[in-house]
Amino acid sequence: MAREEILKQAAFLSKHITGIHFSGDGSEIVFSAPVERGPELSTAVQSLAGRIQRSLRSLQRKVVFRSPQMDDPHFSGHVDLSDVHFLGAGQVAMEGVPLALFRYFDRVFEGFGSRWHAKPLMTPTLIPARVLARCDYLRSFPQYVTFAAHLKEDVEVIDGFRVRHQNADDVDDAALADMERPEACLSPAVCYHVYHLYEGRTIAPFGAVHGICGKCFRFESSNLSDLRRLWDFTMREVVFMGGRSEVLEARERSIEMMADFLREHRLAGEIRTASDPFFIAPDAASKTYFQLSSDSKFEVSLLLPGGERLAVGSHNYHSDFFGRVFHIDIESGGPMHSVCVAFGLERWVYAFLQQHGDDPTSWPDPARHAPEFAPAHLP
Repeated sequence: MAREEILKQAAFLSKHITGIHFSGDGSEIVFSAPVERGPELSTAVQSLAGRIQRSLRSLQRKVVFRSPQMDDPHFSGHVDLSDVHFLGAGQVAMEGVPLALFRYFDRVFEGFGSRWHAKPLMTPTLIPARVLARCDYLRSFPQYVTFAAHLKEDVEVIDGFRVRHQNADDVDDAALADMERPEACLSPAVCYHVYHLYEGRTIAPFGAVHGICGKCFRFESSNLSDLRRLWDFTMREVVFMGGRSEVLEARERSIEMMADFLREHRLAGEIRTASDPFFIAPDAASKTYFQLSSDSKFEVSLLLPGGERLAVGSHNYHSDFFGRVFHIDIESGGPMHSVCVAFGLERWVYAFLQQHGDDPTSWPDPARHAPEFAPAHLP
């Protein structure tokens, strides 16, 4: 558990840290860096590892479901990913089987909300920076934020920018000084829009369930890699808002539904306690410890070749945090509580293909017989 937390955070110590991983026996942290920065960065990584190890030493990860395939996992020897095209850092286009699989997961995970008659909601890609700040994102996860900026509304600035870039192939180093202070960011999670939408309202104890799918953006530094870690990715979510007991009961049921899904699709994976990658700050270790010890976050972790794990989804309980921040109350009194069940669709595509290969005719029945994979429907 400590190793996973270390790898989440170490890449943000410096952009010069690349290829960070643990040795086979887990006793050493290995990474690449410029020779002249090696001693300094080694000290920084060692200090981070020590802090995380100390904070988690007395903690055990809770596993609430472990699929039968975890005892004897199988992986495809070769996966054809030629239909996955990288167009920029952490930016991907898909076609063919990967795209059909993406659409399949989007459809079935949208169905997770049907038990509660989840109301569909379309949300914007942009989110006001002030809203993200109120969600505590700028303090807890500043390393992930992607700011949306525009040129100052000044004719001289705009014309100066135009002249400098008339024959340029990229944005120049002086461009940042031409920008206004960012009013908006690219949204890192679609659920934040829901809480903002309900600001100042009073709802029934179990009066609001929404199903949402949207683009999300989290800058992953040197952790950016294939479909596992993208800067620009897609999140399907079911958001529950209401009283504490009502939303926790919904989360329990959604975890049971996910366990059934893993069994039916013969996926090697677990549902287990987890934490978010809080930024390296004085209270980061205590936040990580609280999340892992309070069962506030359960992640769906699928197995990859070589023993690597990939978090493809999560079941998060936020207590009454967003109810207090956005002044959303329930009719029986007090701030509303919330649960967000989230699925990273590109990650599901990657993990599924690694375990089951790229030939739909050999897949487990629920996927093999899905309409997305009928020959006439393949993109």
